[in-house]
Amino acid sequence: MLFYDVFEEIINNQVSEIESNFKEFYTKDEALHDLRVAIRRLLSYFLVFKKYLNTDTQLLNTLKFFLKSSNMARDTQILIEKINQLDIFENDLKELKTYLEKEYGIQKSNFYNILSLSFDDFLIKINQTIVQKSYRKDGFFDFKFETIAFLSLNAQAKKIKKIKPAKKNLHKLRIEYKKYRYILEILQKTQVQKQKIQERLIQLRQLQDKLGYVQDLSVHIEYLKSLKTILPDSINAIEALIETFKSNLKQKRKKVIFLLSFLRFFEINWGEHA
Repeated sequence: MLFYDVFEEIINNQVSEIESNFKEFYTKDEALHDLRVAIRRLLSYFLVFKKYLNTDTQLLNTLKFFLKSSNMARDTQILIEKINQLDIFENDLKELKTYLEKEYGIQKSNFYNILSLSFDDFLIKINQTIVQKSYRKDGFFDFKFETIAFLSLNAQAKKIKKIKPAKKNLHKLRIEYKKYRYILEILQKTQVQKQKIQERLIQLRQLQDKLGYVQDLSVHIEYLKSLKTILPDSINAIEALIETFKSNLKQKRKKVIFLLSFLRFFEINWGEHA
């Protein structure tokens, strides 16, 4: 299949996902998460294929704004889930949980309101982009999707290899690996090297789970620190929870940095496809 035919299809799919989850925002448990994933995927597609596209900067900024506006709600949701998974904890977390659940409701509502104000304009803009095919760039009309996907994978692999696996770079690596994975997932649907791609996707998902866990803990620790003055009666529980998260973070971060260094040291080339 030609690149622009596939690209238009994946844009339409993600826009449908965004629209569907927006409509089910308060009726579907995972709507916030699924909405963010669809927004992130759409943004990533425009970024990883930017060499072959006439990219609308305003559209990209809108997608980035949607993600940024939902960060707090999603981070609080994950923190609540982590606290609920604590089987044994010596301090009473009832007040903290009550506060977080209230905050999550407010943050989720704020995001929904922000999205509501911009959503119609976003749909008009993205549909105009598709109908007018204004994303197309001269010189790539006859290129097969597989050709451009493999070139983009190689470029993304080189970008990843330039990022040193260190504490300060883990979030950045997580983002770049996600972009890489999204290209592979589309390729898998085209039946190109399906088994080989499936094996790599499994490895990438496992790696990203580890990176995501580390990032979540880092965010939670900073957020909990800010709550000590807001919830003085729960300060002992909050400090104990912070120490628990710090200990876990130290172990998990050490392991994931070792894994990333291992991949880099042995020059495992995720991009050797073409």
